[in-house]
Amino acid sequence: MINIQDFLSSNLIMSDLKVDTREEAIRALIDKIFEGKPKHTYHLSRENVYEAVMERENLQTTGIGNGLAFPHARIEGWGKFEVAMAISRKGIDFSSLDSAPVNFVFLMISSPEEPYVILQAMSTVIRFLSEMKQGEGLLKSSLTVNEILLRFKEAGIDATEGILAQDIARPAAEVVTLDTSIEDVTRTMHLKRFDILPVVDDAGKFQGEISCLDIFQYGMPDFFKQLSTISFVKHIDPFEKYFRIKGDLKVKDLVLRGPSPVKRDRTLLEVIFEMTVKQKSKLFVVEDDGTLSGVIDRFCIIDKILFF
Repeated sequence: MINIQDFLSSNLIMSDLKVDTREEAIRALIDKIFEGKPKHTYHLSRENVYEAVMERENLQTTGIGNGLAFPHARIEGWGKFEVAMAISRKGIDFSSLDSAPVNFVFLMISSPEEPYVILQAMSTVIRFLSEMKQGEGLLKSSLTVNEILLRFKEAGIDATEGILAQDIARPAAEVVTLDTSIEDVTRTMHLKRFDILPVVDDAGKFQGEISCLDIFQYGMPDFFKQLSTISFVKHIDPFEKYFRIKGDLKVKDLVLRGPSPVKRDRTLLEVIFEMTVKQKSKLFVVEDDGTLSGVIDRFCIIDKILFF
């Protein structure tokens, strides 16, 4: 495992990056990594590294939401793991998962022989910026690069816990409340191509989930579930009840399935167990107080563990 002080140094931090695009940000951070090093330190040119990073970036954005982006590349023959950090006060468009501008960019380069080092470093950064409530402070302050580095070191956060649920979760982009109409729920499902949506209360605390299956089952006759064949009732409209009252139907009127959410500090193995052995297609991640903080689906595992 790695400690945060193992991969950040003051000469690799840009405290006030003034660029307009992700491409400019990536080039600036690559220059930082190459800056001051002997010409033949790396077997690749800056342009080679830029092309490798952009090849990965163009497959899918590394803007993970909450103002964070982790452009990176695993390059054959690359030696020591390198990372450079930049803070953008005005924000940069990375086409992030939450559509918000990016204020913190961490460029990471490693070799394929260290498949998890980028994810471990990313996890460490996320914990520092979120758990230590440092993100907002770093943006609003005019700290020097040495002062920023000191903040990281004083936090004492490391990656010895391994990869946790919070590290692979993505922001819960769409939520509904108990008072959301089913008509609005189905519209969101249609537009966003979601099968399951989390339900929260007015304080943002997780209450359960609502799925397409819940809506389908609401309109089914009560005896339908007991049938072994539908040959003699196959012409019944299963949605007659739903369409008759859909204008007044709300989430709270359905019997919500109440799956246990996962705490943000659940390990990767526990997450995999829930999704494989217990066959859950989606897990909702909550803070200690029950506030919904993210969602993990099977694509997150492919994206962050097998592909990231």
